[in-house]
Amino acid sequence: MKNYLLVYLVSILSFTLLHASPGGINGATKKTGTSGCSCHTSTITTTVLVSIQGPATLQPSQVGDYTVTISGGAGTAVGVDIAASAGTLQTSDGNLRILNNELTHPSKKVFSGGQYVFKFKLVAPANTGKITLFSTACSKKSQWNFASNFEVAVEAVSGVDEEIANANSFQLNQNYPNPFNPSTSISYQLSVFSKVILKVYDLLGNEVATLVNEEQQPGYYTVSFNHQQTANNQQLTSGVYFYQLKAGNQTYTRKMILTK
Repeated sequence: MKNYLLVYLVSILSFTLLHASPGGINGATKKTGTSGCSCHTSTITTTVLVSIQGPATLQPSQVGDYTVTISGGAGTAVGVDIAASAGTLQTSDGNLRILNNELTHPSKKVFSGGQYVFKFKLVAPANTGKITLFSTACSKKSQWNFASNFEVAVEAVSGVDEEIANANSFQLNQNYPNPFNPSTSISYQLSVFSKVILKVYDLLGNEVATLVNEEQQPGYYTVSFNHQQTANNQQLTSGVYFYQLKAGNQTYTRKMILTK
């Protein structure tokens, strides 16, 4: 009986050290199963929002820039596990490390402005096909949730398709979360070097904030907007606002909703 108990305790300890270390976790995404971050609690926290953002299409062997955004919950011990069904995951900065071919936090993080954004890279395989990105994140030890799986298509680009892609020099994504309070993330992708201006306007067309005003290299970018981050310290009320991206001679506008 003692031997069985000892084996059981060693198994639990090994699982905890591997999957619940303050220096990161792995094997906690939907790629592995549906237990999630069960080392802390088996119950999903629906107020913790986790999203994966980035380009939905890559060419074979192309490197794409992606983010996992975590908001909601306490935000006092933020951690993440990121996995891919194919391709190679790489770190973008010191906020992630590689653990058993997955990406995780080297140390716990805390929210800044109501959310935390992890940046990473995905190297597409040499062959065409589909890649699924998975993520599980926690806001504190007892608060966690899954991200919706993010599908990436790896497609070969012909000469004609490449000309079209260069003509459409940018993509502006829907902000997340939306509705939002107090902050939200706005992401966009540039395919060519451009002078970029990203601004927020109210329903009357009055400028609320300038988020970007600079020349940028091709790539994927994410900008955070907080409703207190306004020109002349304007106090924004609940309602509809617009964010507009200008890249070169092209302009694109999307709607977002602030709820207070």
